[in-house]
Amino acid sequence: MMEFTPVQVMQISKGDKEIADFITALLEQNRQLKKTVEQQAKRIVQLESRVQELERQLGSNSSNSSKPPSSDGLRKPKSLRPSGGKKGAPKGHDGHTLKMVSQPDEIKWHTIESCSRCATSLVDLPVEAYTRRQVVDLPLPRLVVTEHRSVSKCCPNCGTKQHAAFPENVQAPVQYGDSWKAWCAYLNNYQHLPLERICQLFEDMTGHRPSEATLLSHLEALSVQLEPIEKVIRQQLVSSDLVHADETGMRIENKTQWLHTVSNIDWTLYNVHKKRGKEALNTNGVLPNYTGILVHDCWAPYFSDEFRFEHALCGAHLLRECQGIIDYDKHQWAADMQALLREAWQQTKKTRRAERPVEAKVIADLETRYDQILFRGAEEWKTPPPAPDAPLKRGRKAKSKAANLGERFILHKTAIMRFLRDDRVPFDNSQAERDIRMMKIKQEISGSFRTEEGAKQFARIRGFISTLRKQKLDVLASIISVIRGQFSFGSLT
Repeated sequence: MMEFTPVQVMQISKGDKEIADFITALLEQNRQLKKTVEQQAKRIVQLESRVQELERQLGSNSSNSSKPPSSDGLRKPKSLRPSGGKKGAPKGHDGHTLKMVSQPDEIKWHTIESCSRCATSLVDLPVEAYTRRQVVDLPLPRLVVTEHRSVSKCCPNCGTKQHAAFPENVQAPVQYGDSWKAWCAYLNNYQHLPLERICQLFEDMTGHRPSEATLLSHLEALSVQLEPIEKVIRQQLVSSDLVHADETGMRIENKTQWLHTVSNIDWTLYNVHKKRGKEALNTNGVLPNYTGILVHDCWAPYFSDEFRFEHALCGAHLLRECQGIIDYDKHQWAADMQALLREAWQQTKKTRRAERPVEAKVIADLETRYDQILFRGAEEWKTPPPAPDAPLKRGRKAKSKAANLGERFILHKTAIMRFLRDDRVPFDNSQAERDIRMMKIKQEISGSFRTEEGAKQFARIRGFISTLRKQKLDVLASIISVIRGQFSFGSLT
């Protein structure tokens, strides 16, 4: 709207001062209203941006961000898996149907006394055939007490009294056996039962209730015995072609500390540390010496120049973060990148099933489209210039989540698409996430750890049990073997 000078207002009012004053007042009021509208428009933009960010924070879950599933609460997040497909167990699954055994522990015969038609006695007739049915049951447990008696004799020659030695592991007048100790570790470190409930379980099953202090002493002793075995696990991971890594917060001594894992399909190692970054990664003894491929979720300390391994980034994390950009920023590039990653993984799975590499032409086409998506996306995530009258802010201007994600795709293209060229590399970091999820379940069931030493003992024992499960070794038999000092990997296969 054009501005009028006092002279122009007087001309419009044809010299009438009263009308001129009235017009001047209207013009001033209009200017004030215009100024207010402009201020409100700026404020609306600010509030819309704030609302969008708050909606993003409230709506973020494990399906559209890097947040873990444990943070979803009671909400059921939208699945990123395509709808449809077959239900039930996958093809080739062995199943768990009960099968008859050839040598049952007990046989009960059910005979026929008389004919159901004419009542003739059948007692003395020989059996022509029989039909079998078996009932598989679990007997009620009971305590088995083994008494050790040390014989004493007196030498007839010199008169010295001799006493037979007890076994090395029998050191007290009354003590718990190796199987009892193994059950304690199994229930606490694999089934995640708190110590109080383990005591109650033993009392319900056997009528005898141990103290929590006794159980703690068993776990502490087992942790010490597992120390050399943990070194074997660490060495095996260092020499592996590919390992996975992840980390999660743990409540220890009412403070947040960090549980780190390095694992693969055969071995699991856990490490508890007060910090999350490079200092903690160095103390696990694997990554500083590792030269293979590490699959991770793009946590910055993994990219330290001190490390010599190659990187492969978790595609599932990237898909979820793209979903967040689609949900809240409505960017087309994120949807296109999501579709490309899924297509690339489907192509890779198809060729791996056929036991052949992905064709160079297919890889070139996918990577060209990858670059084109990011080139177009740069216009979508570009930060608009500040308004001319906006106050100047010191420091580096914060980038949007879309810009940060897009630049990550540009910077780490080789690591993101490594699965196309290397058939050892999976699409995601699910192995590490599965291994670390069990530790979160432990915390949800039993609460926080009261001591740092207790957390470290739990991590060591749980890493050993996880390794046993991966290698299909009997957990209880293996723990008993450790307690007796007889365990080595391969001895129970």
